[in-house]
Amino acid sequence: MNLHQLKVFYAVAKEGSFTRAAQELSISQPAVTIHIRALERYYGVRLFDRGSRRATLTDVGQTLFEYAQRIFSLAEEAEHALENARELRAGRLRLLGSLTVGAYYLPPVISLFKEKFPDIQISLSVDNSQRVVERIAGLRDDVGFLSGPVRDERLLVRPFLEDELVLLVPPGHAWAGRRTVSLHELEDQPVILREPGSATRALLEERLRQEGIRPRVSMELGSNEAIKRAVEMGMGVSVLSGAIVRREAEAGLIRLLRIREKGLRRQFEIIIHRERERSRLIGAFLEVAAEAARTL
Repeated sequence: MNLHQLKVFYAVAKEGSFTRAAQELSISQPAVTIHIRALERYYGVRLFDRGSRRATLTDVGQTLFEYAQRIFSLAEEAEHALENARELRAGRLRLLGSLTVGAYYLPPVISLFKEKFPDIQISLSVDNSQRVVERIAGLRDDVGFLSGPVRDERLLVRPFLEDELVLLVPPGHAWAGRRTVSLHELEDQPVILREPGSATRALLEERLRQEGIRPRVSMELGSNEAIKRAVEMGMGVSVLSGAIVRREAEAGLIRLLRIREKGLRRQFEIIIHRERERSRLIGAFLEVAAEAARTL
């Protein structure tokens, strides 16, 4: 169906007059008549009774009018939705972060963004870094946060913030009173690691390999919270981001030691798919993330 002809028909039906419809549409009355006749001729129906001065709908015309009302109402809603999206008054943003950044660094970013754009819906999921890359590359989420490196040509990478790994020991541990430790000392300790695919684990294992150290791995756990709890219970020592154990350290549940070897600082990155680079919503979120990172 020709939507322009439908628009002309809708105007005539609303106004009850070919003349007033022509004025509303800013076209001539003969042009209105031509469009209506073309529509009637194409479908082999009469849409208006011509026996009165007012343009009166036939039964078929009334049916078409009801459909036209729904069509143009939906078109108006769509226009409003696009205008709201342009002004960031509506929309949805799907965030995905690795376990560390997703659980500990992103909530303040989201809070600041919601202050500025309260009508935007946000969902946040957490997974390991490998899965973050896969989901953003597959366009299943909009913005990803993780510790690099990222080597996928489909993705754009931006720096977010820097993070340092520290050693966690229980309060009753022999090292609890110390401030620093060497990675070489871990050879004699039961070490609790994150699961394969974790960027935290990958960074630690690379540094251990460089130093020629083979740790005594006592267990692998798939969440930072589980590792913190295991360390509290004296089940071993572990290496995690300093930011995520600050609260437990302040409460005396865990002791934190700086690691003397270099190379255990990491850069958290923001990744987006190249196809989403020009999204105004994503652009606004990245600006807020950069602002929030300066205070984290």
